[in-house]
Amino acid sequence: MNEAEGVGLAAPQVGISLQIAVIDLRKVEKRPSSLEIGGQPVDWKKHMPLFFCNPVLTLTRKREDSSEGCLSFPGLLGDVRRSLRIQMDYLDLEGKKMRLAAGGLLARAIQHEVDHLMGVLFIDRMEPEVRRPLKPALDELLAKAKAGTEAR
Repeated sequence: MNEAEGVGLAAPQVGISLQIAVIDLRKVEKRPSSLEIGGQPVDWKKHMPLFFCNPVLTLTRKREDSSEGCLSFPGLLGDVRRSLRIQMDYLDLEGKKMRLAAGGLLARAIQHEVDHLMGVLFIDRMEPEVRRPLKPALDELLAKAKAGTEAR
């Protein structure tokens, strides 16, 4: 994740069938984030990396389109509409029940990683007019993946 300059990784992306993901935004400076724990604003940087298990999201209605990429699709970027703020109930790595509220890039990254846990990809969330120009690159990635599978 760090070597590829990613900000999050879900267990299914590395072949592990568990509801676990991690997010680390400490290297991101240009896209603000907010975090509340127990209803109180906290310095989100002090909670990175953020590991979460078995997340349940509550989304707000206010949404925006913003550019996203994904470690599963190297080099591809496209606008995805996501909630501006979220609430997440989850278990931490010790199994303790937790609840947080997040905004900005952290809210977007959480939604992206939780989608991975549910088998949803960021390209699935793109509007057709956003995804259409990416089709040649997606076809190329699919061909490479098939060739790699057949070589085994």
